[in-house]
Amino acid sequence: MRLAPTRSGTRRAIVAAAAVVTTVGLTACGSVDPLLESGAARGGADTAAPTAPSAAPAAAVTPVADTLLGWITTTDPLAIDPAAVDALATPELTADLAPIGGLLGPIAQIQQSAPITVDARTDDGAESTVSLRTGRGTPVTLRLRASDDGRLSGISAQPDSPDVATFADVDAALLAVGARTSYTVSRVDAGRCDTVHDLNSGETLPLASVAKLYVLGAVARAVDAGTVTWDEPLTVTDARKSAPSGQLQLAPEGTVVTVREAADAMIAVSDNTATDLLIDRVGRAAVEAEVAATGSSDAAALTPFLTTREFFLLGWGRPDGRAQWRDADTTERRQILAGLADRTIDSNPVDPATADLDYLGIATRPATADDVGWYATGNDVCAALASLAVGPQNDVVRQILAQNPGGEFDPSRWAYVGYKNGNAPGEVAGAWLLTDTAGQDWVISTQLASDTPIGPLDNALAFEVVTRSSAFL
Repeated sequence: MRLAPTRSGTRRAIVAAAAVVTTVGLTACGSVDPLLESGAARGGADTAAPTAPSAAPAAAVTPVADTLLGWITTTDPLAIDPAAVDALATPELTADLAPIGGLLGPIAQIQQSAPITVDARTDDGAESTVSLRTGRGTPVTLRLRASDDGRLSGISAQPDSPDVATFADVDAALLAVGARTSYTVSRVDAGRCDTVHDLNSGETLPLASVAKLYVLGAVARAVDAGTVTWDEPLTVTDARKSAPSGQLQLAPEGTVVTVREAADAMIAVSDNTATDLLIDRVGRAAVEAEVAATGSSDAAALTPFLTTREFFLLGWGRPDGRAQWRDADTTERRQILAGLADRTIDSNPVDPATADLDYLGIATRPATADDVGWYATGNDVCAALASLAVGPQNDVVRQILAQNPGGEFDPSRWAYVGYKNGNAPGEVAGAWLLTDTAGQDWVISTQLASDTPIGPLDNALAFEVVTRSSAFL
């Protein structure tokens, strides 16, 4: 039975589907990582590791696995009853998953790689191991564990990424995802990128939250010029709140954060409201000037430079601005953005049917076809990171970029890892600034774009093979 749109269960399902897996930039949550970007960067969609074996009877996991797989493979995810989802999980697992709305979070995350098919399954006592395949063909291993009382006590999903021993292997794995793809590896000297490996590095593709690198650069330049300080206070207002990812959209009106705290949140957890606070402080023109200062080959693709609030309103507002934006020139686009100045985003929508944004559309309707978002080439991504590495306030900038490494890197080879990633429906981007133990800087970046959503499990496979390529340098 499909739930009515006004019921609280369906509201949770819709909001979870949007907020969990389709936000522009997302946060790390320890072993619980339903918010796509950081989990994908670490090579998986871990939600909660199965606990130690218990004395559960043989195949105790079977009814639990049957139920969960029914939800994961359904073609009608809005028919899932959130109350039944809550009832399936143990209190301990529910507590682990609380930051993402309980068990509904990882279910929504896996569903975003739909249609999910089951290739094989083995139930052994309290544990079930299931071989899945995403709609893009990515093989995934799902592991489940049941408690003694017949509830779900552990769940993890990991893509079965192929072995990669050469850059060509990485190219093949990325192209197999079935999206427009770039993958660039560069040696960085004195702020200049020298390409080591190139797959479509000159193609302009979406950046999603990787565009926040330009905001960070503009802020650092303003601090260096003395017009802004890292400890300067910024005030959160309801009128300027954005949509997830992040936490500041939930902060009370009048909450104060410093410029440094906002910059940390913008990079570490891809906080969209923090990003917009910083853009408002330095000015849109300053961010556009930063794009030019990095030597961007296609500055027009980032002009005018959107705030994240504008991105959501243009792409999924009610009404959206896609048609006008797609056909407008730069001057007309600035006028369109001026018309959004008084429009707000409800940070905690009560009813998706009347919310400021089409949250279900955010989960299913990419904006790239209508040119909404931020765009650059792989070469430009390298140039942006190379500029940050040696630019104004680079000691602080490196600290900010290093909060979330976005993957596993051999500490005996890599003395420093800086990282920013981005996700929106149909968009995946990741950029790493690495410094080896000899002090040499390198940049690895990848971008994937599609007219249909790219699920977190497919994203996870892409980021895993890309980060593995650090071993080739």
